[in-house]
Amino acid sequence: MKGFVAELNMKSQKLHPVTLAAYAHRRLLDIHPFIDGNGRTARLLMNLILVNKGYQIVVIPPILRMEYIAALHEAQRSRNPSDKAFFQLIAECEIESQKDYCRMFRIDIP
Repeated sequence: MKGFVAELNMKSQKLHPVTLAAYAHRRLLDIHPFIDGNGRTARLLMNLILVNKGYQIVVIPPILRMEYIAALHEAQRSRNPSDKAFFQLIAECEIESQKDYCRMFRIDIP
């Protein structure tokens, strides 16, 4: 976990905050440090990073659960892993969260 924290600190200067949050989420699931609650902890870590960087909390709606799991499997497969679909899904969920806040406060979205 020390190495993971050091890696995140290094990447925080290089990656976009949404990409960093998605990366942290995925890497914590790779490490799988707990017997139970790794997914919840990974989503909490992702949202902590997002909020600290001025972004909205990401909620993965139930309708996207299968897409979320498939994107995670693609990122974690042993041959030719790719974070692209997972990072894209998290970015799209962030955009939807921002739109929700705009609607809630009746802010017109151009």
